[in-house]
Parts: sequence; structure tokens; C-alpha cells
Amino acid sequence: MEIVLSLGGSFISDRPHEVRRLRGVLKRVSRNAIVVVGGGDLAREYIRFAGLLGLTKRSLHRVGIKATLINAFILSEVLDGEFFDGDPRRLRKRGLIVTGGFKPGWTTDTCAAYAAVSSGADVIFNISKEKGVYDMDPEKFRNAKLLRHIKFDELRKMTGAERKPGMNFIFDPMAATICKRHKIKVVVTNRITDVADYLKNGTTKGTIID
Repeated sequence: MEIVLSLGGSFISDRPHEVRRLRGVLKRVSRNAIVVVGGGDLAREYIRFAGLLGLTKRSLHRVGIKATLINAFILSEVLDGEFFDGDPRRLRKRGLIVTGGFKPGWTTDTCAAYAAVSSGADVIFNISKEKGVYDMDPEKFRNAKLLRHIKFDELRKMTGAERKPGMNFIFDPMAATICKRHKIKVVVTNRITDVADYLKNGTTKGTIID
């Protein structure tokens, strides 16, 4: 079975012990997996620095992409996978592939969505520091409610459509549009073990988007 993981850059820097567990989880559940890694704080810091130097918006996007690829290369070494820095729409290889961003204007979630389409995966695991999708920002509102199940159209109403370099979405609107069109489910969680749980019995502690 082919699966795709969109792994937040902040998650891998804040929870390295969880990342190390990922190799064992993937070996148990799937021989074929594509891991798309975000830039996190590394990308945002370089984008801030490059912005101070006057780089254009397009160049700032490219700075962010380079940061994701640094993270992806490191993770490919940790997971003993193959590093890939090409177009996710042409990812048809089998095995464990680790990649990052590709094109200015595309988030790593968008790359994950295209990778799922090209590889035939029917589920993307979006793993970040958030437990799932909430009805309000949980960092600002104590009464924010975790949504166990949500439709792509509902998600789009919550997030809007504008994207900027370094912007942090729980799941990018462009990626959601691709997944909706191709009937690819998304599991949003902050637990590596949810990958195995979902594939085994369809359950997650986070949010399912379809």
C-alpha cells in the first residue's frame, strides 16, 4: 500500500524522538511511503533574514523550498530512505522516498497532495504540532473544539485561500482542493502512532478530512 506523510518542519525540530520512531512505524505498515517535509522554524528564519535583504516574494518562496529540502535530506538519512528533490507529480517510485517543497507558491501540503495523486495513494497523514483541526485557534481560545471529522469544503471556509512564504496552515487550501478532486482522505494528527492505528482499524486521535 502506498501512503503519503506531510510532516511539519516544526514537528521534526520540536519532537525528534517521535521522528526516530517513524522508521519503525513505516516498516510495520507499508513498504511504500512518500514523506514530504516542511521547513518549519528553519524556513521562517531564513525567509525573515532574506526579506530584510530585500529579496522578492518569489525568491522568498525559493528560500523556503531550500529549507524544506535540507530537512528532507536529514530525514532521509535518519529513515534510511531515498532523498528526492524533483517534481512530486512525477513520483512513481516504490520504497521510502523523502522530499520537500518544489515550486514557488506550493506548500509542502500541496506537494504531498500531488505526490499522492502520482503514486496512487488514497490517504495523506498530515503530522504537525497540532492534535488535529479545531473550530478556533487552540493557542488563542481555551474553548477551541477538536473536530473529529470535517469536509474539505468546511475546511476551505475556515482557512481562506491566500498563501504567503512561511505561512502556517493546518492543511493548505490548494492541497485540499487537489485531495477533494481525487478523493484522497487526509488524517491530521500530532501522533506518529496514528499512522499505524488508522491503517489497521480506521481510527485516529486527530481529524479525518474527506
